[in-house]
Amino acid sequence: MTKVLDDVLAANQSYVEGFGDKGSLALPPSRRFAILTCMDARLDPAKFAGLAEGDAHVIRNAGGRASDDAIRSLIISHKLLGTNEWFVIHQTD
Repeated sequence: MTKVLDDVLAANQSYVEGFGDKGSLALPPSRRFAILTCMDARLDPAKFAGLAEGDAHVIRNAGGRASDDAIRSLIISHKLLGTNEWFVIHQTD
């Protein structure tokens, strides 16, 4: 295994151990919104939108663009899982 893989697996194990009762959260997001944003590794949607697990759907892609695949995810989020608002968030540099 590589060091990166070892680090990710260790972080995942720690996350699992601290997950608690979050597995019982409902599948639909509790705050009824979705965010489409850029996959830029410098961005943390949970931090910039004040999210906790279960609050919202977060869809990330290159450029935060409303591509066909992103739109498909947003439609599923709305039609099947009850989101009522969408935010498309871009950034500059």
